[in-house]
Amino acid sequence: MTPAPPRKRGRAARQAQPGAVRPPRRPPRRPISFSPAWLCAFVLVAVPVFASELQLRRFTQLLVLVLAVMGVNLITGYAGVFSLGHGVFVGIGAFAMAQLSDDYSLPLLVALPISSLIAGAFGVLLGLPALRIRGVYLALITFGFALAFGPIARRLGTITGGPTGRSVEADFTAPGWMGLGDDQTQLYRYFVCLAVVAMFFVLMINLVNSRVGRSVRALRDGELAAQVFGVNPTMTKTAVFGLSAAMAGAAGALQVFLFPFVSHADFDVFLSLRLYAAAVLGGLGTVVGAIYGVIALIIVPAIGGLVARIDLGALNGFLSFIGSQSVGFGLGLVMLTYFAPDGVAGVVERWRNR
Repeated sequence: MTPAPPRKRGRAARQAQPGAVRPPRRPPRRPISFSPAWLCAFVLVAVPVFASELQLRRFTQLLVLVLAVMGVNLITGYAGVFSLGHGVFVGIGAFAMAQLSDDYSLPLLVALPISSLIAGAFGVLLGLPALRIRGVYLALITFGFALAFGPIARRLGTITGGPTGRSVEADFTAPGWMGLGDDQTQLYRYFVCLAVVAMFFVLMINLVNSRVGRSVRALRDGELAAQVFGVNPTMTKTAVFGLSAAMAGAAGALQVFLFPFVSHADFDVFLSLRLYAAAVLGGLGTVVGAIYGVIALIIVPAIGGLVARIDLGALNGFLSFIGSQSVGFGLGLVMLTYFAPDGVAGVVERWRNR
């Protein structure tokens, strides 16, 4: 009589049963990889600690500029609507902030959202032609709006201050319950601007990943196909244009919060072009593209200035010509667009995928 085979236990018994399903293996842990979000968070925390008052003010200006570029990226990168006049909405938000906080003595927490809503309302009015006009024709309309904003603002003396601009005498100091002294006013303004930019940043992330964001991208890729799936192009485009203008208006209101003086010369057509260039350089259709675009606007002119300082004898004249602000910036834009057609965000994504 042959002895019985040993009885299998545990995992071997389950695998020996007929029809038994092998339990899935636990996926291996992914190594901690570099993320630009962690770097941005570290910089935002470290800047108030190590930066001087002047450096902190300049860094706060960059945060406000990121918010304006986010508005351009939303309407152009996600909705596919070419807008060359977003500097106008920055100006509308700035003049509205000056009027509400100075003439009507509204506090910051009230004047700031109202200024953003006013700019958003003008964006909805300007977005109505986007329902029938597309492509370069809509870009020309927004560009003409940017050209006409300066002469119109000069004639609205009671609101804009006329040709010389207007000073804002509102009190933007830190409230007493925060415990900040008079020498820490710039720190208070930094955290206020950081909170507003972070709020819009989170709003944009949730928007582009929601059903509305998918509808916007569907309209960008094919409007007829999007209508077949139930997307309303009228409501979607108008709402996105209004939200994009509201972001730019909030940036203008924060600019008045930082510097209590506003003039129409600060919102010329070149501001709209710089905002559009920053959105393209950073990467259209990406949330972090606004941050990369603002960084590119700083680095490209700085490289041109460094090139002009190189001592190469007979080439100094040519290098000083390249290193000038306008020529160096233009050549830097051309080179960066040629070598990074997807923007800086595309380069960073390809580097991370490796």
